[in-house]
Amino acid sequence: MLMLNETKGLLHYLFHHGNVLSTFDHRRLLELIKGLDWPEPDNPPPTSYYNLKGYRSQMLIEPEHGEIFDLIHKAHIRLMPAIYNDYKGTLPTDPIYDKYSGYWLCKYPEGGYLSPHTDVDADAGSVTTSYTINDDYEGGDICFWGEHDIASKGNSAHVYPSNHLFKHEVKPVTKGERYSVITWFSYQKGKEWLT
Repeated sequence: MLMLNETKGLLHYLFHHGNVLSTFDHRRLLELIKGLDWPEPDNPPPTSYYNLKGYRSQMLIEPEHGEIFDLIHKAHIRLMPAIYNDYKGTLPTDPIYDKYSGYWLCKYPEGGYLSPHTDVDADAGSVTTSYTINDDYEGGDICFWGEHDIASKGNSAHVYPSNHLFKHEVKPVTKGERYSVITWFSYQKGKEWLT
């Protein structure tokens, strides 16, 4: 268990970036995702790491998704210089995140949540981006270490290391629907990241 002063030190590695896309692109993305044919929400598979529990819909967004992929990819291209700047003291001198998990588009309906877990799927130098698309919902905060809630604004991203020290959860959505994109960027594991 982390001591309180240790978690406060780790807060220095959580970053927030607003206005990721232009207002026009953000509105268009929101319109497109609300019009998607979403799968039914469900729990993660019983074999998932940490015995992960949750209730959400998710889909892997590929280039074949056209404009939705293009806008999500554009958001992450715009985020990458900020990510390099955020972690410039801890990354190699020539950082190149050329691998990624894919863009996982998530929809948390009312009652949707994700239990405490860490993002340990990628390699040791990886980071997670959690891009919140909308903010016309209640609840659904990201909570780190069971004590540090982060309320998200639409068109903003939280970035944090993808390792066992950054245990977090998505608290239940109490009203509306929460849309987000989760991505892990890494050096060795994952798909080639298209730039």
